[in-house]
Amino acid sequence: MSKHLINKKENWAKDSFRGFLYTNNENLIALEEYPNVIARKDYLTLAESSSRVALISGGGSGHEPAHLGFVGNGMLTAVVCGDLFASPSTSAILAAIRLVGRTNKAGVLMIVKNYTGDRLNFGLAAKRAQLEGINVDWVLVDDDIALIEEENQRDSSVGRRGLCGTILIHKIAGALAEQRKSLKEIKEILDFVLKGGYLRTIGVSLSGKALLPGESNPAYDPQIEIGLGIHGEAGRRKVDLTNSRDLIKSLFENYLFKSSHKEICLMINNLGGLSNLELGVLTRDCVDYLREFKSNVKIRRIYSGTFMTSLNMNGFSITMLDLESTYGEIILNLLDARSEAPGWPRNRGVDFVEFELLKGSFGTSVKEENLKNSNNYLKFSTFDPSFSTLLETCLQKISHGIIDLKDHLNKLDSVCGDGDCGNSLSNISETILKHVDEKKFIFDQPHQVLLELSDIFENGGGSLCILLSLFFSSATRAFSIKDLEAKNEQFFWVKRWNQGLKLGIDAVQEYGGAKPGQRSIIDPLVELNSFLDKYLESYDTKKMDTKSLLKEIVDLVYDSAQSTAKMQPRVGRASYVDPNLINSPDAGAFAISSVLTSIYKAFLI
Repeated sequence: MSKHLINKKENWAKDSFRGFLYTNNENLIALEEYPNVIARKDYLTLAESSSRVALISGGGSGHEPAHLGFVGNGMLTAVVCGDLFASPSTSAILAAIRLVGRTNKAGVLMIVKNYTGDRLNFGLAAKRAQLEGINVDWVLVDDDIALIEEENQRDSSVGRRGLCGTILIHKIAGALAEQRKSLKEIKEILDFVLKGGYLRTIGVSLSGKALLPGESNPAYDPQIEIGLGIHGEAGRRKVDLTNSRDLIKSLFENYLFKSSHKEICLMINNLGGLSNLELGVLTRDCVDYLREFKSNVKIRRIYSGTFMTSLNMNGFSITMLDLESTYGEIILNLLDARSEAPGWPRNRGVDFVEFELLKGSFGTSVKEENLKNSNNYLKFSTFDPSFSTLLETCLQKISHGIIDLKDHLNKLDSVCGDGDCGNSLSNISETILKHVDEKKFIFDQPHQVLLELSDIFENGGGSLCILLSLFFSSATRAFSIKDLEAKNEQFFWVKRWNQGLKLGIDAVQEYGGAKPGQRSIIDPLVELNSFLDKYLESYDTKKMDTKSLLKEIVDLVYDSAQSTAKMQPRVGRASYVDPNLINSPDAGAFAISSVLTSIYKAFLI
């Protein structure tokens, strides 16, 4: 059984944050409301007087010193840490964005590792912050090269993982921010590095994945694993270990050097359980290999240490940054720029000073923030008060319909998931009905209803719930009062709801990675959006009464959901299942069909 120095498992990460702040509190601060949000003490000065872009990153705990060790002058402005190997919550990320971005005219840039949970939670937080007028953008780090070969052989929307190369991106972005470069300029250079394939990382474990509390020690395996992530997943392949020198040679020739390189930066990273003695051997072998077999390659910089771990994994990763590019010398200067972040090499120590917690209200929900500006959104009472009753009836019908389908949705989800889709959506539906009874929805204001739903789904658990939370939050903008022109009542409302549908789809695709034809909720939603676009275009000649329109929509969405049974999954857990075993519709897509059927039934009452 594995042993770990913890008090309570649920407080493991929080206790570690406090310990970190005890030794790094001269320039850093944590929120009282969200102690997992850690920022520079001078965040206000950066925003109000120096016009420097604020940089936010984060992810699950267990990767220390990433990411909290890289907050400080010359690197990040703030980080948001989740529990062990778990993405931080959307609300915590939003609090961080508000903290460093509310008064920052230069904007906020999020540096996000390419994992589904991080993409969704950071993406949803960004969308909500944008609703509040905060200028926020992101870059996605996907430096894992273990998946390149397979990625080229299949259409994958999951993409490559973000690994230790993220730390170099932090440093480059931080130095640019200190130079007061604009958000656009910083993003341009980072995109050049990331999308140009100049950043590559390969991970190796000597004894399998990291051991979590309570897990049994694995049986001895003489082989090692190559191509691991940092969340306990297995490697892409196993090989025999001969010695360090041969292993390093294999990594460079099979993964890191896939094209000609002349000038590079190397980062040799301890994944948590490797001894410093071994790390020194690896560093020497990397340099010796390059000198012997790649004498034409110049090592401009080399960093060796512990930068991004996988808890206690006995392994390492090697990151290579190609400096032979348009921005090569610029990037080198950025890496050399001064930084006081405690996790960056050559940082200085600090004396112990009791730290303070920042009090504030950064955790208020996006719903509360937007209700302050409710006059900027449409109200049904302006048009027809009966619409409020119809919306309430629709929500109740939808919720009861999902509850009735709980077991069937679980069965559909069990084919290629963990079989709990029905449970999750049913629990959320019960919460919705409870909120209806407690008068928490303001049915006269459709934007408030959507934001309330977004809040409910955010706390539902699982990627599907976060996707739907993102969908509802993004759809809110369709109900602003900027455009009130309409040919008639039906055209006006179909256009509004379809605009909201399109905004929600765009957000889900941007942050979730799904595309039409990949077996997900996107398929029926895109089909519906396309149908309504065509209906609005030909409205003068092909207008239908609302009942007929809804009936056609119900049939269309049902057929689209059923068609997912024949699709090969490309996103989520389903993408790892043998396609030959899948012969039933996607659970999420089927749930969307149920929603439209319930809306139709509500209209008939």
